[in-house]
Amino acid sequence: MKKFRLMISAIGISALATASAPAAFLQFDLFGNAGAGLLPGNENHAIVGTPGTGGEVGAGITYNDATLLLSINVVWGTANGFTNLTGNATAGHIHGPTASGGAAAFTQNAGVIFGLDSGGGWNNNASSGGITQTITLTGAQQADLYAGRYYVNVHTGANGGGEFRGNIVPEPASLALLSLGGLAMVRRRRT
Repeated sequence: MKKFRLMISAIGISALATASAPAAFLQFDLFGNAGAGLLPGNENHAIVGTPGTGGEVGAGITYNDATLLLSINVVWGTANGFTNLTGNATAGHIHGPTASGGAAAFTQNAGVIFGLDSGGGWNNNASSGGITQTITLTGAQQADLYAGRYYVNVHTGANGGGEFRGNIVPEPASLALLSLGGLAMVRRRRT
C-alpha cells in the first residue's frame, strides 16, 4: 500500500511538472505620446483642429492566451463621456507591427493588420461611436501584442490618416504575469 501511494504521488508530481502553464487572461491599455486613451496627440502625423477623444469601456482590451482571442472594446464621443470626432468615423483598424515596441512604438506607423470597421461591433457615429470586436491572433502576432507593437487607429473624412490613436500596451499587472509565466517556462525546461 505504501509503494502504491508513493507511485501515485510520483505520477501526480510528474504530471504537474510537465503540465503546460494555465491560460492567462491579460488586460491591455491604450497609450501614446499625448497620454492614455484614444487621443489626437497620439498620432504620428500632425493633426490640426480635431477635438475627438475616446477610450476603453467595459472589459476594455483583453487577451486570452489559451484561445488566442484579442477583444477590443473602445468608444468615443460625448454620449460615451469623451469628445466628438470631426465627423463620422470612416474606418477603424489595428495597425502593426511597428518596428519596435514599448514607448518607441508611439512615434512609429505601420500598416493595417486587422480591420475593426465591419460587422455588428462597429458604430461610426461621431458623438456615440465605438468598436466591439474579437480577433484571433497567431503565435507571432501574440508576441507582437506582448511587445506593444500594435495600435488602434480611427479615421474620419477630415483625417483620413487617422483622427486619433492609442497604442495597445500591457497593463503592469498583466506584464508581471507574463514575466512570471516566462520564468516558470524557463524553470520547467531546466529541470
